[in-house]
Amino acid sequence: MALYVHLVKVTPQGAARIREASGTYEHVRKFAESLGCKPVQIVACFGEYDYVGIWDCPDQVAALKLAGCAVSTGNVQVQTLPACRIEDFFRIMSELPR
Repeated sequence: MALYVHLVKVTPQGAARIREASGTYEHVRKFAESLGCKPVQIVACFGEYDYVGIWDCPDQVAALKLAGCAVSTGNVQVQTLPACRIEDFFRIMSELPR
């Protein structure tokens, strides 16, 4: 499984439907789980992004489908970033030549 970070911005349409956001999230989450993706942490933010999601996905195709499902609602825009656990990052960096 691989980690993906989704940086999410609400569209004007999504803002008009903000009261229905929990239902939209459940729809996307259920689809994600059918792909084998698991939410690691999903948070609401105040600032440039409205939500940040960290997902554990079996591959990049699943991560792409997950983002596509969210975007297809018309309520959000999603930027997807591949990521790694900090422990893995430190281990890999320790293997670099000096």
